[in-house]
Amino acid sequence: MSPGFFTSASTRTYRVPHPRLQERWIAAVHLALVRAFALIRSDGRDLANADEDDITFWLEDILENRLMCDDSNDLDLSFIRSVTRESATANHDEKSKGRKPDLVFRLQRELCQTHNRVQDSLFAECKPVGRKHPMHAHYCAVGKKTSGIERFVIGAYASAMEQGIMIGYARDKFCITRHLAESLAAPKNRVGLGEPSALSCVIEAKSQHCPGLYLSTHQRIFSWPDGTAATPIDIYHSWHDC
Repeated sequence: MSPGFFTSASTRTYRVPHPRLQERWIAAVHLALVRAFALIRSDGRDLANADEDDITFWLEDILENRLMCDDSNDLDLSFIRSVTRESATANHDEKSKGRKPDLVFRLQRELCQTHNRVQDSLFAECKPVGRKHPMHAHYCAVGKKTSGIERFVIGAYASAMEQGIMIGYARDKFCITRHLAESLAAPKNRVGLGEPSALSCVIEAKSQHCPGLYLSTHQRIFSWPDGTAATPIDIYHSWHDC
């Protein structure tokens, strides 16, 4: 991590990037998502016909009001302050203040006053993937309003962080190891997606409805306000059958 400083509109200076999240925290978020989807199914929700907003709304509700409030839960989510849906955030240079990540996991940790607590979060972008939502037009889109990964690469989301997460709502038997891997490797996408690394598996599948947790690393194509080039970002991929 090569530290720099981020100057906000109020002239206060914040250090970037923020300290990396522990990998066990990323794993806990992924496993919480697996449980949330299991609860959505047990509640009788129609995932197959739900739109993106419905699914994300259900996830926020279950994460915030059930999983994080369950003292008997063996999954430790105490590092999360809150989970919010479409909370407005600023991009890397604060010229755009209305960016709305699908889910924001705000972190509960002690940081010195040189870090911006508003940005100290695990930012998540949620995308349907399937025949109606092809990879090149949504999840791995470049230069489109529907883009997913690109938002992390250009500093729209998680500009002060070195980790983010993409949550896939998978249909039509789309899978990470084929459809995502092929899209990340496609020559026409590579520059816009930050020259992504090959996918690596972080957590093996623990559910028939989720293929596990995967990781790719992306170069970012913006600089922090002090002129320092932003460091690469690790994007975790958590896909769930819908």
